[in-house]
Parts: sequence; C-alpha cells; structure tokens
Amino acid sequence: MTLQRSLAWLGPVLLATIVAGCGGSSTSSSTRAPAATTPASTQSTTQSTATSTSPGTVTGSFASLTAVLHAGTHQPKVEAPWPIRITATLGGAPAKATVVYEYLFSGQVVAHRSHYTFTGHFSDTLKWPATAVGYPLTFRAVVTSGSSLVNLDYPVQVAR
Repeated sequence: MTLQRSLAWLGPVLLATIVAGCGGSSTSSSTRAPAATTPASTQSTTQSTATSTSPGTVTGSFASLTAVLHAGTHQPKVEAPWPIRITATLGGAPAKATVVYEYLFSGQVVAHRSHYTFTGHFSDTLKWPATAVGYPLTFRAVVTSGSSLVNLDYPVQVAR
C-alpha cells in the first residue's frame, strides 16, 4: 500500500512546541500528560526502542516481534516523495501488526499521525512540508503486534 501524506501540520505544531518551551513563570507547571501509544501500565514492559543497523535501516525487537524500518535518506527534500517500508515478523513469520507514526522534536512527541494494520510488510510515501526545514526531527514508526511494541526511530532534517 502506497499513500501520500502531506505534513503541513508540522510547522504550526513545532512553532507551538518551541513557543511553549520558551519563557514562562517559575511557578507555572505543566498539566499536559506525556504522549503514550499504549497504556502506561504496560508500556514499560512491552516495548523496545530500535537501533540503526545500516544506512537507511532501523531494526528493533521485543519478545518474538521483530520490526524493521527502511527509509531512503535522513535529509528528505521538501514536498518530495519520501518512501518508507516496514516489516514485522513474529518468530520469523509475517506478523499481523499495526503502525502509528509519531513525530518528535527535541525528544518530545509533537504529533501522532496515521494508523494502519498490516501483515508482514507495509509501504507508505510521505511528503515533508517547507515549515519542517531546519528542525532536527525524529520520525517514529510505532509497530505493535499483540502485547509487544517496538519504536523505530529515524532522525531526519528536512532540506530544500
């Protein structure tokens, strides 16, 4: 399955995140809960954050779930197609899994997008907006199968 996604929302979200992080009173406190992709009671025992295994590839596993993200470049071009591929296996066999996209800025999730179900293999094509140029971002594919969850983190810096 190949889908095109425009990420025009990213600029305002980043701007809001940056502005929210600047200034403020020493007596203020945040009431915003941290973003989570699974209930907090199970998240710490059922997830794994992946590591880069070769250029353009991130692999992670938890229990018998192994997930792999392939992306073409860490410097996607504005509005140019940026294809990704994800595979998920359980004990070496294609896994019935879901994937959700998260976008991180300075280690904080600033947006959740998309939710797909697939078995074994998944492909998508995204387009990065001009408002993302110059920000060190992380694209995260959160792959879940059963009670196992793997975060596939891929750093990007959008270029013109």
